[in-house]
Amino acid sequence: MHIQGKVVLITGASEGIGAACARAFERRGARLSLIARNQEKLAQVGGPETLRIAGDVTDDATRQELVERTMERFGAIDILINNAGMGFYAPAWWAPMEDARRMFELNLFAPLAMVQLVVPHMRDRKSGTIVNVGSVAGKINLPWFTLYSMSKYALGAFSDGLRGELKSSGIHAMTVCPGYVDTGFQAHALGRRPPGFITGSKGALAISADKCAEAIARGVERNKRTVLVPRVLWLLIAAARLAPGFVEGRMAAINRT
Repeated sequence: MHIQGKVVLITGASEGIGAACARAFERRGARLSLIARNQEKLAQVGGPETLRIAGDVTDDATRQELVERTMERFGAIDILINNAGMGFYAPAWWAPMEDARRMFELNLFAPLAMVQLVVPHMRDRKSGTIVNVGSVAGKINLPWFTLYSMSKYALGAFSDGLRGELKSSGIHAMTVCPGYVDTGFQAHALGRRPPGFITGSKGALAISADKCAEAIARGVERNKRTVLVPRVLWLLIAAARLAPGFVEGRMAAINRT
């Protein structure tokens, strides 16, 4: 897809990957519609023509307002980036159900609801791209992150299914699977704090939000099905497929710490 002039709607756009996506797509000439809860931070993202809505994307009325105002302002939604999400550090066997539901509402059901609101407009134009920002945790279960991995596995399956459902309508769906991105993600995560070696520096595996956003923009331009960044993570996924017992054993050892 050629991004110049396209209307891009981004959730969770006030910081991190969402704000970086706004910069990356704006550099390519896109027009932006942004939503996030933090109004002060959101005001600093995008240019003078940007539509900004401060609100909770898990709220039905807020989502409806977002889509309606985007259509009123721009007349189209060409690219939907479901970026808003949260982590959850807790063993699945004792995690509070209220927190689990809260995470799934943001990580899975809000993207589903956004797709249901946006796709009819894309179908009318017979074109569009849906980007669901998942995680490498949606490809391999990570220690301390079982429920988060579960939500991202489901989000990836959602993208895969959408591609089949919407292909004849000219709409493409892409899953983004970042590894460790240097953002405020961990500070906003639910649950208890994991050991320092899990939350600490990841060295060569760590990437900036801007690098992740550039990979997303290139993926949209090339109609990719999956974007995994950094690409070295494909080695971890390959290892999990070729030697699942060994990888599971290593992950279990980390969970015991």
